[in-house]
Amino acid sequence: MKRSSRHWSDGLVFGFLGMLGFSGTMVATRVAVQDFSPLTITCARIVIAAALGVVTLIVTKKMRLPERRLLPGIVWMGMGLAVGFPFFLTLALVSVPAVHGAVAIGLAPAATAILSVLRTGERQPPIFWAACAVGFAAVFYFALDAGGGHLSPADGWLFLALVSVGSAYVEGGRIAGELGGTTTLCWAMILISPAALPVLLWSVDGLDGAAVSLEGWAGLAYVGVISMFLASVFWYRGLAAGGIARIGQINMVLPLVALVWSALLLGEDITLTAMVCAVVVVAAMIVCLKSRMSG
Repeated sequence: MKRSSRHWSDGLVFGFLGMLGFSGTMVATRVAVQDFSPLTITCARIVIAAALGVVTLIVTKKMRLPERRLLPGIVWMGMGLAVGFPFFLTLALVSVPAVHGAVAIGLAPAATAILSVLRTGERQPPIFWAACAVGFAAVFYFALDAGGGHLSPADGWLFLALVSVGSAYVEGGRIAGELGGTTTLCWAMILISPAALPVLLWSVDGLDGAAVSLEGWAGLAYVGVISMFLASVFWYRGLAAGGIARIGQINMVLPLVALVWSALLLGEDITLTAMVCAVVVVAAMIVCLKSRMSG
């Protein structure tokens, strides 16, 4: 019992740390896309995280390649987390505000829970699904309100982004239970970096680094070091310790935390709708976190 309780507490702490790191991704990407192309940002995230991963594995003496049976899942996780999600997200943020992207990606917890059931067989009690549905509805309404009552073309890219990140959370959380969150994330980035590095070099050919703003460099550094690596390490440790579907619900508050960052750093307004949805989403998340795993 003590072991289970400790694992749950660890999962909660690491999950929240990961969510806080992810919450700045929308603002950082919105800033970086003013100076870099979506392709450059996507590949740079991978290369930066892979370099940090190599250093981490050397220091922790875990440079041995994982078992062959785990490699497809690790690569799938890397593709969803480091390729699909940032690329589709950046395409969307070329034309919509950071808040819009943050709100739409707030649907990821529901996608994570559903994909978790399909992939791992995790079972949840009815109250879990009811609370998940309420949170989903609140975030979806928030997205509609932000879009003036309709979905913009960019929402198509955002939908693909949340499917990518949801599948990556599920697959990564499953494998992290065996390898550990840090090792799983490091190997995912290392395995896909050989394909990302030449594309990155091609995408920056002719780019005048001196013309890139300080904010642009800061945004690129954030999405590579924090979003892609440090926050991901915490997040996958949380998923492995506390359960994929339940810890995944922590991300329900991500759009609202990101909203605060957008207001503070980009000067965007916090509306009454945002505040009302904040209460609903946080309440739904608490119910999800308190629900008991079954099966």
